[in-house]
Amino acid sequence: MANLTAKLVRICKTPQGWRRYPAVIGKNGRLRPGYVMIGNSLEYFPVGRYEIRKFEGKKPVYKPVGEDATDALNALQKEKQLLAARHLLADVPTVQLVEEPGRAILSKQLQRFITAAKGRGATVAADAYQRCSEEFLLVTGKVYVDQIVADDLTDYHKALRKRGMSDRTVHNHHMNVTSFLRFCGLDIKKLAPRAPRYDKTMPEIYEDEELAVFFASLETLEDRVFFELLLQTGPREQEAMYLEWPDIKVTARTLHLHSKPKYGFKMKDHEERELPLSGELFDLLTQLRQRHPNSKLVFGTKNGKPNTKLLLLVKRRARRAGLNCASCDGCVSRQECERWFLHRFRATYCTKLLRSGMDLRTVQQMMGHSDLASTMRYLRPAENTHVQEKVNQINWYKGSAVSPSAVPQQTAGRI
Repeated sequence: MANLTAKLVRICKTPQGWRRYPAVIGKNGRLRPGYVMIGNSLEYFPVGRYEIRKFEGKKPVYKPVGEDATDALNALQKEKQLLAARHLLADVPTVQLVEEPGRAILSKQLQRFITAAKGRGATVAADAYQRCSEEFLLVTGKVYVDQIVADDLTDYHKALRKRGMSDRTVHNHHMNVTSFLRFCGLDIKKLAPRAPRYDKTMPEIYEDEELAVFFASLETLEDRVFFELLLQTGPREQEAMYLEWPDIKVTARTLHLHSKPKYGFKMKDHEERELPLSGELFDLLTQLRQRHPNSKLVFGTKNGKPNTKLLLLVKRRARRAGLNCASCDGCVSRQECERWFLHRFRATYCTKLLRSGMDLRTVQQMMGHSDLASTMRYLRPAENTHVQEKVNQINWYKGSAVSPSAVPQQTAGRI
């Protein structure tokens, strides 16, 4: 049986020369850029690139996937999904590709589709299109565009659920595949009248009471600056991890968030942005700079390396502040509350911008969202004080409003 495993390795420049070592993926599922495992030791080598290691028989084969950590992890996920799909189809006879005049070949159409997406700058979307569409073609075994029928999409959904994917993931894969099929000239309304449904959840935010207790418990300037910056500028985890002092524009009092090639970090959707700093936050940053005049990274380790334990930091500070919920699996098993995580500060930042009355387009740019729909998810009209006041003023039935004191008392024994 074929070896269906794929591992991510890093070929890096060490004092002993170029070496290959296993790349390090954290408990949160994210790749730790530049880090490798040498035996039981964690080591950091900033110069290098990533490869996917597979086997042809007993022979290892290495596939280059670039220097960017995010791209490498996406490539690994894609490779694993393709291997899983091939495993499901292990007993299906191999389809022989025979070109026929006048019939469009799906694999060639997919190449054109991906090239077009990359040509307009949608590199992230192109990767998702390719990964999902290749899976779809493997599951269905179809060769020509005119062979596609509605049952093919149904079979694809079943294969994804068999692998344990959530309803939302199935929905996202479906949308990527139908975009490709629409490019092929197929009528998606006939093939798939409805996309798979999933429950849409509201982004979680921190309430003011929680934040007041949390910030009051912080004991060091380093912690105070880090969490104030998360709350007041809303950076993603790696944007904060690789933040350098030159990114703080002293004259303009702004924060410049952008890609950091030397750390293998690329901005999501290539959305660089410059954010205003409050006077309070700017003063705190100035104090921190004076305390660490020789540091390059704003929130680096003592050795000047990127701090890859920022998620653990927020959980430990929440526990110290007595804010653990005491009921989630994280609290029960290791006293690390699942309700406290870095991205929730970003969600809180976006929500506060919207509640302040700032227009959607401006908030979209400040968040670095590629589309307005992503920003609109943070609109919470039901929590708006003005909306609540309007609801209280509604007369919910004909006639004049009745005050609570005028409501007759219930008769004993009646509901």
